[in-house]
Amino acid sequence: MKNGGEKTSQPDQATISPERAAGRARSPLMVNGMRLLCGLLLTAAVGPQQGCINTLVMAGKVLMGDPTQKSGYEMATGTCLKKEEKRILIHCTAPATVAAGYDTLTSDVEEELIRRLKRHELKVLHPDVAAKTLDRLGGTFDPQALARDVKDMDIVFHVRVEQFSYKEESSPNFYRGNANGRIVGYEIREEGDSRHAVQVFDQRFHATYPTTYPVAVDQTPQNVFIRRFIDHIADALGASFYDVNRSSLYAN
Repeated sequence: MKNGGEKTSQPDQATISPERAAGRARSPLMVNGMRLLCGLLLTAAVGPQQGCINTLVMAGKVLMGDPTQKSGYEMATGTCLKKEEKRILIHCTAPATVAAGYDTLTSDVEEELIRRLKRHELKVLHPDVAAKTLDRLGGTFDPQALARDVKDMDIVFHVRVEQFSYKEESSPNFYRGNANGRIVGYEIREEGDSRHAVQVFDQRFHATYPTTYPVAVDQTPQNVFIRRFIDHIADALGASFYDVNRSSLYAN
């Protein structure tokens, strides 16, 4: 009380503005978020290369969430394969010299890529629809022949693996997968009774697994390592066809 019996005015808790109340409620969350971010950045500063990358990705998620990146095809052509419900055919090839060390390379990559496209609800044709045409051509990829023969197809993609290895260079006692190549897309167009293929997409791809330290051959069976590497290649290829979280682009 003031002298004379007058009451000292105190701020009424009920009159605190919603903005101030929300600010008080958020303060602990903001403090905890900043503490977590500082911890992640400190870990990145002292961690190994890939650990550093992954930690920085986590820090980005803390600040901005995990934004998605449009597919390579949509960025190049403006067409979303999923929204437009395009019926697509995937065909994977590799020169004999590239596939010599792993006979099922192209079929395995093709199978895993198709599996991912279906998982993302894209309309993918079964490879058998093109089998007769490819057999007639002796395995040679000819988009014009496929356009004429495969009637229910909107786009055909040729995945060409140009380099593939799973041993660390100059270190036969370690595994490290490296692969690169091209993805070329042909849109099927009709003019009267004829159908022809027009190239609308051409993108390079590269995959390295793992991106940190190589794996000792006595730690993992060869077939297991190659299978994991094939999965990694399929994930890298998938980003050309469907939207992905940006953080996944940096994952092993």
